[in-house]
Amino acid sequence: MDLTQGDILTSLAWFAAPILIGQLLQTLYNSVDSIVVGQFVGTSALAAVTASATITQFFVGFFNGMAAGASVVFARNFGAGQYSTLKESIHTAMAFSLLLGLIIMGLGVIAAPQLLYLVSCPEDVYAEALVYLRIYMGGALFMSLYNVGAAVLRSVGDSRSPFWYLVISSSMNIVLDVLLVKGFQMGVAGVAVATVIAQFTSAALAFRKMMQSDVRYRFSFRELKILGNLLGEIVRMGLPAGIQACVTSLSSMFLQRYINGFSSAAIAGIGSAMRIDQFAGMPCNALGLAMTTYIGQNLGAKKPERARKGVRLSLAAAFTMVVVVGIPSYFFAEELVGIFSSDPEVIQYGAGMLHVIMPVYLVMGFQMLFGGIIRGYGYSQETMCITLGGIVVVRQLWLAVALHFDHNIKWIYWGYPIGWGVTALLMLLFYLFVILKKPLSEKYSC
Repeated sequence: MDLTQGDILTSLAWFAAPILIGQLLQTLYNSVDSIVVGQFVGTSALAAVTASATITQFFVGFFNGMAAGASVVFARNFGAGQYSTLKESIHTAMAFSLLLGLIIMGLGVIAAPQLLYLVSCPEDVYAEALVYLRIYMGGALFMSLYNVGAAVLRSVGDSRSPFWYLVISSSMNIVLDVLLVKGFQMGVAGVAVATVIAQFTSAALAFRKMMQSDVRYRFSFRELKILGNLLGEIVRMGLPAGIQACVTSLSSMFLQRYINGFSSAAIAGIGSAMRIDQFAGMPCNALGLAMTTYIGQNLGAKKPERARKGVRLSLAAAFTMVVVVGIPSYFFAEELVGIFSSDPEVIQYGAGMLHVIMPVYLVMGFQMLFGGIIRGYGYSQETMCITLGGIVVVRQLWLAVALHFDHNIKWIYWGYPIGWGVTALLMLLFYLFVILKKPLSEKYSC
């Protein structure tokens, strides 16, 4: 799909829709895990999966961030018609992701106890959390390969193929979850095994597609190699995005330490609310990813005015999407949390969090959207620094001070919108006073 021509909103809608549904399905991996263990095993098993969630998000976020940053390089080359460089960049990125995935897989399995200690995993759920985390990390290689493969396909305008692969893998994950947990009584190990199988499936399908794609960017194992100059460019764009996601997740791990200071019901309730937050934030996140490719292609094609017009239209679209998902999430908070657990105490904690964050959810939407926009302009490092300042530093300071004076769970609820708001404000200021100050005639470079 060529995003450098045609109606902007129509193009973005068609391009972002498969990304949105794909993210929905990818998030279902862990959410279905939580639903199945919460309903068929119990509150302690749900708390075990929740305690592991911030750790798994750490690695998922890193792979997603690396892929999102690298997609800027792919999209620029595609938009500029530099197909030889595009093909070499793809093979360099895939070779690097293969090595990286193997390393993280090994480290994750070995260091699982230390990672659970980092989030202060409660003793009564530690054993189950350790089993879940070690099996989950066994699929890190597949996460790495799929995300880069999906980034390649999206950068050349194909957002539908990754979507269909996630339809297949997510459906498989749901069926296997129920089969292994309810049928074979495998507990948390069953949902972890189901997730790894699903991740392998999505990675295999992405590779198959790339090996059958247009010859201009077709993948071949024989051409796998790492070219230093291209790897440097990919890492320069991808690593800041990956580090940003990692440090943000690391902040969530420390946040989990605060949450773990409350009861198991509170842990499960907040974990359920965080799952709902993930789903509610997906439209803006998908639009942000679409804008990264959109801006990358248009700058590569030397159409900076079209890129800026797309930004204005995407802001209006983000506002609409937040209203559509935020209002039902607020008024049906108890019913949504009840999907994960029937425990009244769990529902009370989860609904309490949703009632705090949903009225100010617009700041979350703008934060996600501007992250994709600024990265699309080539400012990956700046996006990382802004996000770390708002999501990590400000949120951690808030929690440390607020909970020191009043050990009340409501301060954890408020930590989320405060971090989002500071980040969104800083990103808006960067866009207004740095990006918009650049002359339209000036060439943007990665």
